[in-house]
Amino acid sequence: MLAAVLVTGAVFTVLDPRFFAIGNVGNIASQISFEGVLAVTMTFVLISGEIDLSIGSMVGLTGVVFGILLQTYHVPIWPAVILTLLSGCVMGAVNGGLSVLLRVPTIIITLGMLSAYRGFAYFISNGYPVENYSKTSVFFAIGQDRLFHIIPYDAMVLVVFAVIGAVVLRQTVIGHRIYAMGSNRRAAELAGIRVNRIRVGVLVFNGFAAAIAGLLVVSQTATADPNVGIGYELDVIAAVIIGGAKLTGGSGTVLASVLGMLLLGMIRNGLVLVGVSIYLLIVVSGLIVIVAVAIDRFYTRRRLVGGGVDSA
Repeated sequence: MLAAVLVTGAVFTVLDPRFFAIGNVGNIASQISFEGVLAVTMTFVLISGEIDLSIGSMVGLTGVVFGILLQTYHVPIWPAVILTLLSGCVMGAVNGGLSVLLRVPTIIITLGMLSAYRGFAYFISNGYPVENYSKTSVFFAIGQDRLFHIIPYDAMVLVVFAVIGAVVLRQTVIGHRIYAMGSNRRAAELAGIRVNRIRVGVLVFNGFAAAIAGLLVVSQTATADPNVGIGYELDVIAAVIIGGAKLTGGSGTVLASVLGMLLLGMIRNGLVLVGVSIYLLIVVSGLIVIVAVAIDRFYTRRRLVGGGVDSA
Protein backbone atom coordinates (compact mmCIF):
# COMPACT_ATOMS: atom_id res chain seq x y z
CA MET A 1 0.00 0.00 0.00
CA LEU A 2 2.79 2.41 0.85
CA ALA A 3 4.46 1.67 -2.48
CA ALA A 4 1.16 2.25 -4.30
CA VAL A 5 0.72 5.61 -2.54
CA LEU A 6 4.27 6.71 -3.39
CA VAL A 7 4.02 5.63 -7.04
CA THR A 8 0.65 7.36 -7.43
CA GLY A 9 2.05 10.54 -5.92
CA ALA A 10 5.06 10.43 -8.22
CA VAL A 11 2.91 9.92 -11.34
CA PHE A 12 0.58 12.82 -10.58
CA THR A 13 3.50 15.07 -9.61
CA VAL A 14 5.05 14.45 -13.02
CA LEU A 15 1.72 15.18 -14.72
CA ASP A 16 1.15 18.32 -12.64
CA PRO A 17 3.80 19.70 -10.23
CA ARG A 18 1.04 21.37 -8.18
CA PHE A 19 0.05 17.93 -6.87
CA PHE A 20 2.97 17.75 -4.44
CA ALA A 21 2.65 21.36 -3.25
CA ILE A 22 2.29 21.63 0.54
CA GLY A 23 -1.10 23.29 0.19
CA ASN A 24 -2.46 20.52 -2.02
CA VAL A 25 -1.10 17.76 0.22
CA GLY A 26 -2.94 19.45 3.08
CA ASN A 27 -6.08 19.57 0.96
CA ILE A 28 -5.89 15.83 0.30
CA ALA A 29 -5.41 15.11 4.00
CA SER A 30 -8.43 17.24 4.86
CA GLN A 31 -10.57 15.75 2.09
CA ILE A 32 -10.04 12.18 3.25
CA SER A 33 -10.46 12.93 6.98
CA PHE A 34 -14.22 12.18 6.99
CA GLU A 35 -14.02 8.88 5.14
CA GLY A 36 -10.70 8.03 6.76
CA VAL A 37 -12.36 7.99 10.18
CA LEU A 38 -15.01 5.67 8.75
CA ALA A 39 -12.34 3.42 7.24
CA VAL A 40 -10.84 2.89 10.70
CA THR A 41 -14.02 1.41 12.15
CA MET A 42 -15.08 -0.30 8.94
CA THR A 43 -11.83 -2.25 9.33
CA PHE A 44 -13.16 -3.58 12.63
CA VAL A 45 -16.48 -4.45 10.98
CA LEU A 46 -14.99 -6.32 8.01
CA ILE A 47 -12.42 -8.16 10.12
CA SER A 48 -15.25 -9.45 12.31
CA GLY A 49 -16.94 -10.84 9.20
CA GLU A 50 -19.72 -8.23 9.14
CA ILE A 51 -20.47 -5.31 6.80
CA ASP A 52 -22.26 -1.99 7.25
CA LEU A 53 -23.86 -0.35 4.21
CA SER A 54 -25.65 2.35 6.21
CA ILE A 55 -22.59 4.27 7.35
CA GLY A 56 -22.95 7.06 4.76
CA SER A 57 -26.56 7.67 5.76
CA MET A 58 -25.54 7.74 9.43
CA VAL A 59 -23.03 10.47 8.61
CA GLY A 60 -25.78 12.57 7.04
CA LEU A 61 -28.25 11.93 9.86
CA THR A 62 -25.81 12.64 12.70
CA GLY A 63 -24.83 15.91 11.03
CA VAL A 64 -28.48 16.93 10.79
CA VAL A 65 -29.07 15.90 14.42
CA PHE A 66 -26.20 18.16 15.45
CA GLY A 67 -27.53 21.07 13.39
CA ILE A 68 -31.04 20.73 14.82
CA LEU A 69 -29.71 20.58 18.37
CA LEU A 70 -27.98 23.91 17.73
CA GLN A 71 -30.68 25.62 15.66
CA THR A 72 -33.97 24.39 17.11
CA TYR A 73 -33.16 23.45 20.68
CA HIS A 74 -30.30 25.94 21.24
CA VAL A 75 -28.15 23.32 22.95
CA PRO A 76 -24.61 24.61 23.72
CA ILE A 77 -22.19 23.36 21.11
CA TRP A 78 -20.12 20.92 23.18
CA PRO A 79 -23.09 19.20 24.84
CA ALA A 80 -24.53 18.98 21.31
CA VAL A 81 -21.32 17.27 20.17
CA ILE A 82 -21.68 14.68 22.94
CA LEU A 83 -25.35 14.08 22.14
CA THR A 84 -24.49 13.67 18.46
CA LEU A 85 -21.83 11.08 19.26
CA LEU A 86 -24.35 9.23 21.39
CA SER A 87 -26.88 9.33 18.55
CA GLY A 88 -24.33 7.67 16.26
CA CYS A 89 -23.77 4.93 18.85
CA VAL A 90 -27.53 4.38 19.08
CA MET A 91 -27.78 3.99 15.30
CA GLY A 92 -24.99 1.45 15.32
CA ALA A 93 -26.66 -0.38 18.21
CA VAL A 94 -29.92 -0.50 16.25
CA ASN A 95 -28.09 -2.08 13.30
CA GLY A 96 -26.42 -4.67 15.49
CA GLY A 97 -29.45 -5.33 17.68
CA LEU A 98 -31.76 -5.93 14.73
CA SER A 99 -29.26 -8.28 13.12
CA VAL A 100 -28.90 -10.33 16.31
CA LEU A 101 -32.56 -10.35 17.34
CA LEU A 102 -33.95 -11.06 13.88
CA ARG A 103 -31.08 -13.39 12.96
CA VAL A 104 -30.66 -11.55 9.69
CA PRO A 105 -27.21 -10.85 8.15
CA THR A 106 -26.00 -7.31 8.80
CA ILE A 107 -25.67 -6.64 5.08
CA ILE A 108 -29.47 -6.95 4.78
CA ILE A 109 -30.21 -4.94 7.92
CA THR A 110 -27.84 -2.12 6.99
CA LEU A 111 -29.06 -2.09 3.40
CA GLY A 112 -32.52 -1.31 4.73
CA MET A 113 -31.21 1.17 7.30
CA LEU A 114 -29.27 2.95 4.56
CA SER A 115 -32.59 4.21 3.23
CA ALA A 116 -34.23 4.54 6.65
CA TYR A 117 -31.53 6.77 8.13
CA ARG A 118 -31.30 8.89 4.98
CA GLY A 119 -35.07 9.29 4.86
CA PHE A 120 -35.15 10.29 8.53
CA ALA A 121 -32.44 12.88 7.89
CA TYR A 122 -34.59 14.38 5.12
CA PHE A 123 -37.68 14.20 7.35
CA ILE A 124 -36.30 16.09 10.36
CA SER A 125 -34.58 18.69 8.15
CA ASN A 126 -37.44 19.02 5.64
CA GLY A 127 -34.89 18.17 2.98
CA TYR A 128 -32.94 21.41 3.45
CA PRO A 129 -29.53 22.12 5.01
CA VAL A 130 -29.64 23.21 8.66
CA GLU A 131 -27.41 26.24 9.14
CA ASN A 132 -29.11 28.95 11.21
CA TYR A 133 -26.90 28.81 14.28
CA SER A 134 -23.84 30.58 15.65
CA LYS A 135 -20.62 29.63 13.91
CA THR A 136 -18.11 31.44 16.11
CA SER A 137 -17.10 28.47 18.26
CA VAL A 138 -13.64 26.94 18.10
CA PHE A 139 -15.46 23.79 16.96
CA PHE A 140 -15.65 25.21 13.44
CA ALA A 141 -11.92 25.94 13.44
CA ILE A 142 -11.28 22.17 13.55
CA GLY A 143 -12.61 21.77 10.03
CA GLN A 144 -11.47 25.09 8.59
CA ASP A 145 -8.08 25.99 10.11
CA ARG A 146 -4.62 24.45 10.02
CA LEU A 147 -1.84 24.05 12.56
CA PHE A 148 0.97 26.43 11.56
CA HIS A 149 -1.19 27.11 8.45
CA ILE A 150 -0.01 23.73 7.10
CA ILE A 151 -1.55 20.73 8.89
CA PRO A 152 -5.38 20.55 8.82
CA TYR A 153 -6.90 19.98 12.25
CA ASP A 154 -9.43 17.53 10.84
CA ALA A 155 -6.56 15.44 9.45
CA MET A 156 -5.05 15.43 12.94
CA VAL A 157 -8.35 14.08 14.28
CA LEU A 158 -8.07 11.24 11.75
CA VAL A 159 -4.49 10.44 12.78
CA VAL A 160 -5.34 10.34 16.50
CA PHE A 161 -8.44 8.22 15.88
CA ALA A 162 -6.51 5.83 13.62
CA VAL A 163 -3.73 5.38 16.19
CA ILE A 164 -6.27 4.60 18.92
CA GLY A 165 -8.10 2.19 16.61
CA ALA A 166 -4.86 0.43 15.63
CA VAL A 167 -3.83 -0.03 19.26
CA VAL A 168 -7.25 -1.41 20.21
CA LEU A 169 -7.29 -3.80 17.26
CA ARG A 170 -3.74 -5.13 17.56
CA GLN A 171 -2.87 -4.80 21.25
CA THR A 172 -6.03 -5.64 23.21
CA VAL A 173 -8.02 -8.75 24.00
CA ILE A 174 -11.12 -7.41 22.26
CA GLY A 175 -9.07 -6.83 19.10
CA HIS A 176 -7.79 -10.39 19.13
CA ARG A 177 -11.33 -11.66 19.63
CA ILE A 178 -12.50 -9.67 16.61
CA TYR A 179 -9.83 -11.36 14.47
CA ALA A 180 -10.78 -14.76 15.89
CA MET A 181 -14.46 -14.20 15.20
CA GLY A 182 -13.80 -13.19 11.61
CA SER A 183 -11.43 -16.09 10.99
CA ASN A 184 -13.79 -18.80 12.26
CA ARG A 185 -17.01 -17.79 13.99
CA ARG A 186 -17.93 -21.30 15.10
CA ALA A 187 -14.51 -21.88 16.63
CA ALA A 188 -14.75 -18.51 18.37
CA GLU A 189 -18.09 -19.53 19.88
CA LEU A 190 -16.66 -22.82 21.10
CA ALA A 191 -13.76 -20.91 22.65
CA GLY A 192 -16.24 -18.93 24.74
CA ILE A 193 -16.17 -15.68 22.76
CA ARG A 194 -19.53 -13.90 22.83
CA VAL A 195 -19.77 -13.28 19.12
CA ASN A 196 -23.13 -11.49 19.22
CA ARG A 197 -21.75 -8.99 21.70
CA ILE A 198 -18.81 -8.35 19.39
CA ARG A 199 -21.13 -8.00 16.38
CA VAL A 200 -23.11 -5.31 18.14
CA GLY A 201 -19.96 -3.70 19.54
CA VAL A 202 -18.21 -3.19 16.21
CA LEU A 203 -21.38 -1.72 14.70
CA VAL A 204 -21.78 0.65 17.65
CA PHE A 205 -18.16 1.71 17.12
CA ASN A 206 -18.97 2.22 13.43
CA GLY A 207 -21.91 4.45 14.37
CA PHE A 208 -19.64 6.41 16.70
CA ALA A 209 -17.22 6.99 13.80
CA ALA A 210 -20.12 8.07 11.58
CA ALA A 211 -21.00 10.72 14.16
CA ILE A 212 -17.38 11.93 14.24
CA ALA A 213 -17.40 12.16 10.44
CA GLY A 214 -20.73 14.00 10.50
CA LEU A 215 -19.34 16.50 13.00
CA LEU A 216 -16.19 17.02 10.91
CA VAL A 217 -18.29 17.73 7.84
CA VAL A 218 -20.36 20.32 9.73
CA SER A 219 -17.19 21.80 11.19
CA GLN A 220 -15.69 22.23 7.73
CA THR A 221 -18.77 23.42 5.83
CA ALA A 222 -20.61 25.14 8.74
CA THR A 223 -23.76 23.48 7.37
CA ALA A 224 -25.64 20.31 8.32
CA ASP A 225 -26.70 18.95 4.93
CA PRO A 226 -28.89 15.82 4.84
CA ASN A 227 -27.30 14.89 1.50
CA VAL A 228 -23.85 14.47 3.03
CA GLY A 229 -22.45 10.94 3.03
CA ILE A 230 -24.11 9.61 -0.11
CA GLY A 231 -21.78 6.96 -1.53
CA TYR A 232 -19.42 6.99 1.45
CA GLU A 233 -20.13 3.35 2.20
CA LEU A 234 -18.77 2.17 -1.16
CA ASP A 235 -15.67 4.36 -0.95
CA VAL A 236 -14.89 3.25 2.59
CA ILE A 237 -15.40 -0.46 1.92
CA ALA A 238 -13.26 -0.18 -1.23
CA ALA A 239 -10.47 1.54 0.73
CA VAL A 240 -10.50 -1.12 3.45
CA ILE A 241 -10.43 -3.97 0.90
CA ILE A 242 -7.66 -2.28 -1.07
CA GLY A 243 -5.82 -2.11 2.24
CA GLY A 244 -5.92 -5.89 2.52
CA ALA A 245 -9.07 -6.69 4.50
CA LYS A 246 -11.14 -9.62 3.25
CA LEU A 247 -14.89 -9.59 2.76
CA THR A 248 -14.93 -12.96 4.47
CA GLY A 249 -13.33 -11.50 7.60
CA GLY A 250 -10.30 -12.36 9.69
CA SER A 251 -7.69 -10.04 8.17
CA GLY A 252 -6.87 -6.36 7.78
CA THR A 253 -5.14 -3.51 9.59
CA VAL A 254 -6.10 0.06 10.39
CA LEU A 255 -2.93 1.51 8.86
CA ALA A 256 -3.47 -0.27 5.54
CA SER A 257 -7.11 0.86 5.44
CA VAL A 258 -6.15 4.50 6.00
CA LEU A 259 -3.49 4.19 3.30
CA GLY A 260 -6.18 2.74 1.03
CA MET A 261 -8.35 5.79 1.66
CA LEU A 262 -5.34 8.05 1.08
CA LEU A 263 -4.73 6.32 -2.25
CA LEU A 264 -8.33 6.94 -3.32
CA GLY A 265 -8.09 10.57 -2.23
CA MET A 266 -4.87 11.07 -4.15
CA ILE A 267 -6.36 9.56 -7.30
CA ARG A 268 -9.40 11.84 -7.15
CA ASN A 269 -7.35 14.94 -6.40
CA GLY A 270 -4.83 14.15 -9.10
CA LEU A 271 -7.50 13.53 -11.73
CA VAL A 272 -9.07 16.90 -10.93
CA LEU A 273 -5.71 18.65 -11.27
CA VAL A 274 -5.06 17.11 -14.68
CA GLY A 275 -8.47 18.22 -15.88
CA VAL A 276 -10.59 15.06 -15.75
CA SER A 277 -14.34 15.77 -15.65
CA ILE A 278 -15.89 15.56 -12.18
CA TYR A 279 -18.55 13.28 -13.67
CA LEU A 280 -15.88 10.87 -14.84
CA LEU A 281 -14.64 10.72 -11.24
CA ILE A 282 -17.89 8.95 -10.36
CA VAL A 283 -17.12 6.35 -13.03
CA VAL A 284 -13.61 5.94 -11.62
CA SER A 285 -14.99 5.47 -8.11
CA GLY A 286 -17.24 2.67 -9.31
CA LEU A 287 -14.39 0.97 -11.16
CA ILE A 288 -12.21 1.20 -8.07
CA VAL A 289 -14.86 -0.68 -6.08
CA ILE A 290 -14.87 -3.44 -8.73
CA VAL A 291 -11.07 -3.60 -8.70
CA ALA A 292 -11.06 -3.76 -4.91
CA VAL A 293 -13.48 -6.68 -4.84
CA ALA A 294 -11.55 -8.42 -7.65
CA ILE A 295 -8.34 -8.09 -5.63
CA ASP A 296 -10.10 -9.56 -2.60
CA ARG A 297 -11.39 -12.55 -4.57
CA PHE A 298 -8.03 -13.12 -6.24
CA TYR A 299 -6.15 -13.37 -2.96
CA THR A 300 -8.92 -15.45 -1.41
CA ARG A 301 -8.74 -17.98 -4.25
CA ARG A 302 -4.95 -18.03 -4.12
CA ARG A 303 -5.05 -18.67 -0.37
CA LEU A 304 -7.53 -21.53 -0.86
CA VAL A 305 -5.44 -23.06 -3.64
CA GLY A 306 -2.31 -22.70 -1.55
CA GLY A 307 -4.06 -24.34 1.39
CA GLY A 308 -5.12 -27.22 -0.82
CA VAL A 309 -1.57 -27.71 -2.06
CA ASP A 310 -0.19 -27.62 1.46
CA SER A 311 -2.82 -30.10 2.63
CA ALA A 312 -2.00 -32.41 -0.25
